[in-house]
Order: sequence, then structure tokens, then C-alpha cells
Amino acid sequence: MTPFHMPGHTQGKGAPRTLKRLFGEKFFDFDLTEVSGLDYLHYAQGVIREAENLAAELYKTKATIFLVNGTTAGVHAMILSTVRRGDKIIIGRNSHRSVIGGIIQAGAIPVFVQPEFNKEFGIITNVTPDSLEKAINDNKDAKAVLMTTPNYYGFQGRVKDLIDLIHKYGMYALIDEAHGAHFPFNSKFPRSAITYGADLVTQSAHKTLPTLTQTSFLHIASDRGNIDRVEQILSIIESSSPSYIFMTAMDIVRKEMALYGSRMWDRAIEIAEYARREISKIPGFTVTTDKLINGDDIFAFDPIKLTINVQELGYSGFEFEEYLNKHNIEIELADLQNVLLFITIGTTTADVIKLKNVLRRVEKRGERSQVKMPEFPEASKCLLTPSEAFDSEYELVYVKDSIGRVSWGIVAPYPPGIPVLVPGMEIRKEAVEFIDEVFKKGGLVQGSIKNNSTIMVRVVK
Repeated sequence: MTPFHMPGHTQGKGAPRTLKRLFGEKFFDFDLTEVSGLDYLHYAQGVIREAENLAAELYKTKATIFLVNGTTAGVHAMILSTVRRGDKIIIGRNSHRSVIGGIIQAGAIPVFVQPEFNKEFGIITNVTPDSLEKAINDNKDAKAVLMTTPNYYGFQGRVKDLIDLIHKYGMYALIDEAHGAHFPFNSKFPRSAITYGADLVTQSAHKTLPTLTQTSFLHIASDRGNIDRVEQILSIIESSSPSYIFMTAMDIVRKEMALYGSRMWDRAIEIAEYARREISKIPGFTVTTDKLINGDDIFAFDPIKLTINVQELGYSGFEFEEYLNKHNIEIELADLQNVLLFITIGTTTADVIKLKNVLRRVEKRGERSQVKMPEFPEASKCLLTPSEAFDSEYELVYVKDSIGRVSWGIVAPYPPGIPVLVPGMEIRKEAVEFIDEVFKKGGLVQGSIKNNSTIMVRVVK
């Protein structure tokens, strides 16, 4: 075809030389728009619908929708399709910040459920059925429940029991399974919430599958999910110019998983277990294993997630990340006590041997590190709904002076990257102490403003 349409590089003919050198000449051939024969993501009736149907067949869902704005778009669509302004939605206190964003858009009222905490590794795990049932009994007028599991570190909660409980009280079961897109492709992985009867499930394909950053899936997993409403919402909140490169990547990865997934993941799991065994032999390191499964807040464990506690050698996780970077090892994340590594189908035995050799050369730095992740504070009362607070004017105050005020923004200390303050929430002493502790120990506090050696937060005027 002779192109007289966007994008502006015109099939690469007008692309900057630097981009051509970086990405290659052929790359631009695939960066197309909704031209003849390529269908429309938000009105899919042709090749895109065929690709999504194949994905639904693979994941065994009623429908699967390609997301080009990441799992954040999927989380927002799950919320906006099941709750309305003024409705209650029960969520885990360990929910990703995108959950709060969806609640703000919906004008809904969040009810928080406190998850459990693993003291050995300093990691927030999952909500238990007992905790959820108490929250449901206290809020029987809630319309939906959104649970986030597994967590970043690969710990999955009692998903089936949680979903059964939610349905028992007639509520929608929404599962943020961002870290579980690979679960259906090997029996050694935890089972996906799709198989347990969830209504809507969203997954970050890019987190563990060999696809591109920002590509995700939204699964309508039961008859209760309103496909038409979900699609209409996505047409509003997602880009109206979706990337065909992203959609192509998702379709090809779907094919790879359908044909070779089990075998590919067998190899990755074998490498992960090899890494776990070898690192466990090195003095000073403790790794997460399936021995942490307790049948309550940890029901299953994802073997490709490798968490290494480094405290015995006198390091915090942040300090050890710097050490690894100096030796050309890049990790997924560090927290106060650990470093987290992903083993994927792209990881090789040679990669693990390199890591093992680097770890063997680590010298102990005096006594065991006493840096500890403080337990996550329970949610305080929401004096305004998140949308009411976000619609208000705000001012900046030092975090130590914010006690008793109402939070305007989302404040999420990293680690663990989970909002400790959400719009409308009364700021209590426990939250301030938690934020200050994480900040002083080297954590990043998203949603705050650093001012010399202290931080400021936004509060409702």
C-alpha cells in the first residue's frame, strides 16, 4: 500500500536515523494504525477478535481482552464495570496503587482488609478467608471484592476459599493476578484464579511471559462478567490508538505458550530450583521456598520467584542491590531485607552460575543487619471518599505535621509499593511512623516530595 495515514514516520520512511539505527529498518513496518484489514481493538470484529478468542480458548475464559495500557487499565475496568458512585468495594490493604485509581474514577468507597505479614523476610503476604469474612459481615452492602494475589514475591493466598466466600454473599470476585499470567502453562505453578471461578481476572503478560512491557490481559472468567460493559469502559480509559506492535506481541506469545509453554516452563523451573539449591549452600543467604506454605495466608508458591534474604551478611536489600549492580547483575527489586530475582524462560544456567559466583565472593559486613521492614499499618478511617478528597484543593505539609489531616494523594513507600495513605484517609501516627521509618532506611516514598532530609505529603486543605 502507498501510505497516506498516521503514524507520522510513514512506515519508517520519515523515521529519524537514530531510531532506525536503534530498532532496525523493519521495526517501523509493524507500527501501524487501524488501516484496511487490521481491525479495531475497541470494536474488534476481525483479526484482533480472532486473536483474543484464541487467547480465551487458551486461558479457558468466557472472553479475553488485550490490554495495551498495562494491567492498570484492567484493574480500572474491573472496578468501573462492577461498582458505581457511592458503592462499597472491599479490597486488600495490599492492593496496588492502581486499585485506588480505579476507586477514585468510580466514586466508590473502599473497605480495607489487612493482609498477613511474614516477619522472617519482612514481606506482606495475603488476606486470609477469616479476615475477609469479617469485613464482608461488617459491609454486606458491598458490591464487589478485589483481592491481589499472588504477591510480588510469588506467595499465593487461598484463592478458591476467598472466591467462594465472595460469591456466597453475592458479590463480584475481582482478582488482580498481575504476577500470574504464566500459571496455566505448567502444573508446577499455582493455579490461576480463573480456574477457581473468579468473575474478572487481570494479568500482566509482560511481568513473566516473553512479551513487551505494557502488554496485559483482562479475562472475563464467569457469566457474571458483563463483556459489553467492560469493552465500553476500556474504550474510554485506554488509548484510542492502540499499538499494533503490542497486540502482535501478545498474539505471538499466546501461540508460543499454547504450543511449547509447558516444556519451556519446565526448563525455567528447573533452573530456578537449581539456583535456589546452590544459593542456599552459600553461608549468609536464606531463600524463599515452598516450605513457607502454611495453608492460610500462603497457600501456594511460585517457583520462578527467587527472594534472597541478605541480612546475615550485614547488608540491607538496597545495599546488596548496589553490590550486585557493581558486578553486572540487575535484579527485579530490593527491599529493606531482601533482593528479588525473576527466573523466566529467558534465564540460562550460565546466568545462575554467574550469580552464584558473585554471591560466593561476598564478604560479610560485620554483624547481622538489623534493618527490618516494619509491619504495614492498618487502614485508618476514610473521612472523605477517595474521589471527594481528590476533587478538593490540597497543600503540602511535612509528614510529621500531617497527623490528623486528610490525605489528598496516594503515598506508597517502596518497599513495599503499596499505598499506606490514600485520598480521603485520616492520617494517623502509625502511618507517619511507617513512612518515616521506610524513608530513613533508604526506601522510596512514592507520592511524596523530598525536602532535604525529610519528606512532605499532600493533604486536603
